[in-house]
Amino acid sequence: MTFELKKKEVVDLSKKAAFAVGMNRLSGVKAQVVLVLDISKSMNPLYRSGLIQKVIERILALALNFDDDGSIDMFLFGTRAYSLPPITINDFDNYVQKVILSEYKINEATNYAPPLKLIRDKYHGKQPVPVFVIFLTDGGNADRRETEDIIRSLSSEPVFIQFVGIGAESFPFLKKLDELKERLIDNAGFMQINDIVTIEDSELYSRLLNEFPQWIEKAREIKII
Repeated sequence: MTFELKKKEVVDLSKKAAFAVGMNRLSGVKAQVVLVLDISKSMNPLYRSGLIQKVIERILALALNFDDDGSIDMFLFGTRAYSLPPITINDFDNYVQKVILSEYKINEATNYAPPLKLIRDKYHGKQPVPVFVIFLTDGGNADRRETEDIIRSLSSEPVFIQFVGIGAESFPFLKKLDELKERLIDNAGFMQINDIVTIEDSELYSRLLNEFPQWIEKAREIKII
């Protein structure tokens, strides 16, 4: 498939995403979209099969509707965390192979705190637009207390984190983060997708955006954004 045809498919997919944006009261809202990807060992088949590349393309289609600059900021995490070049409609093709698999080994352990620290450092303080983080993982982490502390500290920043658990795990810790106490504002959501290959685009987008509008409303009230 040529790049121009792939580009057209992403643009067409963005029309489905636009419907979800409107239904979730986000029409006219601008945000910086951020995608955080797990590179722990269990994720390896998802990268090798092309599934993660497809996820990137589906998120890009969503970002085209309300991202402030047309690019997705990218982070990887396993034992450590890594900041990657952003993705746009002009350079998304084969991103996983060119940028991720060529430079990183998909066999690390799982720690959530390192990428959250990078996000906190990058988006600390007043930002031009709110930051919408999609955090994708397939399993539990080894640094729970530190993760909780960072989520609490991020609750005073212009950052909302949508955690996405993929697979059949029960994800008790991500559910806990969704309801975490002692935060200035509820700044995290959780959704589980048993099979990210088969979920319909409209359902994916609607669920991703489900809690973000409420966060925007409350963040405006307390002048975080």
